[in-house]
Amino acid sequence: MKALKALLTLCIIAIIAPSCSYDLDDKTEGSILIEEPIITTDTTRLWVLTHKRYESPGIYLYNETTATVELKLNLPANLESPHALAFDGESLWVGGDAENESVYQLNPENGSVLSEIKNIKTEGIALLNDYLYYSNYKTITKIEKNGTLVEEISTKNSSYNIPDIAIYDNNLYYLRYSETEPVVKLKLSNKKESKIPIAESTGTYCLTVFNDEIVTITPFNEISRFNLKTGELISTNPTEIKGWITAIAPYYEL
Repeated sequence: MKALKALLTLCIIAIIAPSCSYDLDDKTEGSILIEEPIITTDTTRLWVLTHKRYESPGIYLYNETTATVELKLNLPANLESPHALAFDGESLWVGGDAENESVYQLNPENGSVLSEIKNIKTEGIALLNDYLYYSNYKTITKIEKNGTLVEEISTKNSSYNIPDIAIYDNNLYYLRYSETEPVVKLKLSNKKESKIPIAESTGTYCLTVFNDEIVTITPFNEISRFNLKTGELISTNPTEIKGWITAIAPYYEL
């Protein structure tokens, strides 16, 4: 009798167990997992811009893991003072700080010019969806990618000018000349600003924000990474890139 009860119990468990282990959040079909399309990223690579008037000018695709340059692109011929760089997964955007400069959209494979937005003088470029943001002294301007003006944002904590900007998680970050709190977070939804103190900030001139990290370049062309919330230094690594690095941008694939 006990053996019969044990057999019945095992049969019931065998029937119930598969249904109990099924997770409604698992997107499965039979035993095959159905994966949704995702944006893949590679945080070990950076686009690096070096100035035209110094050693080794150009745009580099730099691999931090192997400490090697994977690709070097020439700068647009008419770009006089390269200071601004951004990447949207499909195109590079580069700008300058001289008079009568333009913002150029480039093919990231060969550096060819795809489009040009004229009469923009800037030291920083950032991208969000179909919009381009650029800094000019104490103002950040939002335009469409064809150059149409959308909005001008007056900053509250900038110094003489804004050396670089970045956008991450719908927040804009900009640099200012300060040794103690050089990075300012600007919420795009309400324009509220808050300062971010980062450790060992001497010489910070360009930045990007990616993977919950603030990334900057030291005067010795080293890549420094800081915790986005605390400002704590995570790492500093040398690069093999020569010349004056004026802007950086994360590399990723859509």
